[in-house]
Amino acid sequence: MRAPPAILRRLFRSQSGATAVEFALVCLPLLLLVFGIIEFGRAFYVRNELSHAVDVAARRVLIGQIARDATDSEALTKLAGAVRESFHSGDPTLLTIAVTKETVDGIAFRVLSIRYPFTFVVPGLAQSPVSLNLSRRIPIG
Repeated sequence: MRAPPAILRRLFRSQSGATAVEFALVCLPLLLLVFGIIEFGRAFYVRNELSHAVDVAARRVLIGQIARDATDSEALTKLAGAVRESFHSGDPTLLTIAVTKETVDGIAFRVLSIRYPFTFVVPGLAQSPVSLNLSRRIPIG
């Protein structure tokens, strides 16, 4: 049985579901964009907190709370404690901290390097944690 042509023409011209279809097409990319902005904002926030933690440890060297002639292992212990106690944006036990000495143009420096594995909350942005790295060169001589 065939429907009359007038009914078919009326169905093809109907606009009753157009808004829902347009919203379905726009919603997914818009949500991905919003969640991406939120996640990268979180990553920048954690990196800023890492920078603050390293600066706190560097300040302790500069004001003399950590001896300038301390060995690398002594400095590592004290600097790692300072970094971990001032890092509040994630798990401080995941921080990888290294301390070395370096001389540039006759000036001695202690180089403090840290690495933190940042994991995104939204699945699918990254398959593995992104490594956030920072280092500071602190004059000691």
